[in-house]
Amino acid sequence: MQKRNLKDANSKRSIWPRLVTLAFVLAFATIAVSLLPRGFSEDTSLIGKGTNALLLVHDSNILQSADTMAAMNEIRDEYAGRLELIVADIQTPSGKAFADRNGFQPVALVFYSANGENLQTLYTPQTGASLRQELNRVFGY
Repeated sequence: MQKRNLKDANSKRSIWPRLVTLAFVLAFATIAVSLLPRGFSEDTSLIGKGTNALLLVHDSNILQSADTMAAMNEIRDEYAGRLELIVADIQTPSGKAFADRNGFQPVALVFYSANGENLQTLYTPQTGASLRQELNRVFGY
C-alpha cells in the first residue's frame, strides 16, 4: 500500500518547475552565445567588390596576430558598412593560398581600396587607436 502511495505522489508532481528551469537555462544559453565575439569573414573574394577592405593574414601561433585581430574587433562596429573586415588564416588551405599568391607574411595587415587596389600593407603591431588612425588616413574616413 505504501509503494502505491509513493507512485501516486510522484505522478501528481507538477511539471511546471521543470519547464520553468528549462526556460531559464535556455534563456541563459541564448544570452551567453549572443555575447560571444563575432567571427570575421574569410571570403577574400569580397576584395574589390565596391567596398574598402582590411585584410589580416592571421596566424594563431603569433601573438601580434591575435593582438591585431583584437584591434580589428574593437573598431568593427564603427566602420560597419564602409569597410569589409577579412581574415586570411594561414592555418587553412584557402588562407595560405591567398597569402602565398600575394606574397604576404603572417600578421600582414592589408588595406584594399573599393576596386581591389592594395593601398598599404603594415607588419607593425596595431591597437584600436592606431588602427583607427590608419583607416582614417588611408581611406579618408
